[in-house]
Amino acid sequence: MIQETGPNHPTSLYIYTDQNSYEPLARIDTDGNYEQHIRYFHTDLNGAPEELTDANGKILWECSFQLWGKRIHEIEHEPIEQNLRYQGQYLDRETGLHYNTFRYYDPDIGRFTQPDPIGLAGGFNLYQYAPNGLTWVDPIGWNCVVTNSKLNKKIKEVRAGNDVTVGSFKEADQVLYGAFANTRKVTGAGNKSAAKTSRQKKEFKLRPSEKGNTAVYHKDYQFNKDGILIGHEGLPDGHHHKTVPHINVLTPDGKKITIYIERQYA
Repeated sequence: MIQETGPNHPTSLYIYTDQNSYEPLARIDTDGNYEQHIRYFHTDLNGAPEELTDANGKILWECSFQLWGKRIHEIEHEPIEQNLRYQGQYLDRETGLHYNTFRYYDPDIGRFTQPDPIGLAGGFNLYQYAPNGLTWVDPIGWNCVVTNSKLNKKIKEVRAGNDVTVGSFKEADQVLYGAFANTRKVTGAGNKSAAKTSRQKKEFKLRPSEKGNTAVYHKDYQFNKDGILIGHEGLPDGHHHKTVPHINVLTPDGKKITIYIERQYA
């Protein structure tokens, strides 16, 4: 949404927090006398508007939401309509649905009302909005991303086939699933015997049906008593894969990359 106008609505120009962002920062309303009034958005963690204030900080509109965007209450302190919802969404007040560019979103159930327009290439859950509604958004209706800008940069790096370093196991999962939502696990982070490690290396490959659309991964998190990652004892000293927990990823294009977890990393 860049601008809106109508017979019973002032012309509103929207300003966002960044060039590529869908998180609203302000809107400039031009009334019938061509006077301009600036309104400021105050947003939640996921970029959804919670308040709209004037230039003096007076609250003109406020709304609170449940986790998936269902309204708890909405108050207009002055006659002003505010229809922006989750990033990229616009409320259709007749249906209660949120227009989300490529499809509609139902905040009552936290799901889209139409299947993913790119089909199974977007994942097996065709109506899912995102893994969670607090730290993930889907501004155009077919590609959910985390709201953290640093994570988004790392997600883009992984999609481009580059290694990245993160600061926690949780962040590693966010980057992995942010880059490849329908990635397949070869093996997780549990205890591994020598036989299991050998087997996972053989299975770490793309199936014919996965080439071009699915990534696969396996996690190397378990250390032996000497502080060496199990299955990596033969690597030379100083090799990152020997002592740094990591996720091995095989991209849909067949490129091998690594997500390293260095918990002291900032």
